[in-house]
Amino acid sequence: MKSLWKTRKKFEIRLVGQNLFLIIFEIVEDLELILEGRPWLFRKNLILFDRLHQAVESDQIKLTSSPFWIKIESCFPEFDKKDLLHAISSTFGGVLRSEISEDFCRLRVNLDVQRPLRRGIFVSNVYVSKVWIPFKYENLPIFCFECGRMGHGMSNCTQLLPARKNKISENPPYSVALKAESRLIGKKKCEV
Repeated sequence: MKSLWKTRKKFEIRLVGQNLFLIIFEIVEDLELILEGRPWLFRKNLILFDRLHQAVESDQIKLTSSPFWIKIESCFPEFDKKDLLHAISSTFGGVLRSEISEDFCRLRVNLDVQRPLRRGIFVSNVYVSKVWIPFKYENLPIFCFECGRMGHGMSNCTQLLPARKNKISENPPYSVALKAESRLIGKKKCEV
């Protein structure tokens, strides 16, 4: 992580439990920078963070959510962009931040990583009866194409029946279509 995070000062990483680490930053600005940059991935796996405000036993720490940017690539002209974002954000229990541009809209929402990813939403208004708005998640970690949960692939899915586990599904309910293109500078397009 030290090579990934560009902090102004040093930070220390301590192992405090199984897959549980305490990260101590020298300055609060570095902590804020890392928290704002979430989600962070290590080998395509999501790293969950929470800020500790007081001392707590390691077995009391429950990390189950992370903020993600959801990109709505085609903001339909029949819909007011703010109304569309409001409708979408209500399905996630609120929005942390939103951005509207000419070509797309983005929402920053806090996702419960124990639940399946949402693929999109049907919306309607007086002009359009029903339109599917697909979601694309920025910096999406490994996830299961069968159950839609982050943290594992189809071969390690506990939701799959044993008979289906060894068969590759031709039309799984989830796919790489949920991944937004990389926003890396210097690349025209990032193919997944």
